[in-house]
Amino acid sequence: MKHKEWKSIYRERPKDKAVCVSRISGEECYAGNTVYDAETATFRTFEDHGNRMIITVWKHDEWYYT
Repeated sequence: MKHKEWKSIYRERPKDKAVCVSRISGEECYAGNTVYDAETATFRTFEDHGNRMIITVWKHDEWYYT
């Protein structure tokens, strides 16, 4: 399955709280189901581990909506 075209965060930003796929430009690895935070211009992932929540903040510069 082919993914959508990557968008540069410097040209177009996702809507606040939008669910996206994001990565660092030119790298093969990416993070899925990230939530964009417009205030900090970062993407976040959330992992529920029962008694704790792990939140990872990503400074990615390419993205597309899921």
